[in-house]
Amino acid sequence: MRILNTIVLLVAALAVMGCSTISVNHVYDTQADFTVYKTYAWIEQPTMGVGSAETAQRMNTLVDKLVKNAVDTQLAAKGLTLVAENPDALLIYHTGIDQKIEVQEYGYSYPHYPYGGWYGGGYGGQSIDVYEYKEGTLIVDLIDAKTEQLVWRSTATKTLEETATMEQRQANVNEVVTKMFASYPPK
Repeated sequence: MRILNTIVLLVAALAVMGCSTISVNHVYDTQADFTVYKTYAWIEQPTMGVGSAETAQRMNTLVDKLVKNAVDTQLAAKGLTLVAENPDALLIYHTGIDQKIEVQEYGYSYPHYPYGGWYGGGYGGQSIDVYEYKEGTLIVDLIDAKTEQLVWRSTATKTLEETATMEQRQANVNEVVTKMFASYPPK
């Protein structure tokens, strides 16, 4: 029975990791005229950080390239052009990793009735599973270059697949960024 519970736990964990959904939220300045943003430039941020292993995971040139390529593709499809000088908008992104724990309780408990009588109130057949996983957050900010005010922010969260290949990571980033920019510019 213990082996069966372990197999069920493993299959459930793989299902949770493989089928994780992307949660996307947007906030924007309702007074901003998004039709004026035709060009953009990236705000450079440091790619080498000091601190924990999670900081090193978030701040590396490979992730930087994946995110920027995905955002550049989406903005090009929306008619915006990446420029080196005098952009209408500035872009910057932020990433984060959170350690998550999910606890699931399975089964029901029934009191035991040996020989037709009451036999305590034991809890047989009850199972509790604990899953640990990492959830990644990507935030993309669009800043008006003239006023230097934030005018649009999109935030996406998704369960990280730590053993993913580079091709899988690029596909994941592309999927996330596509959903982030699906409703840009705001109506």
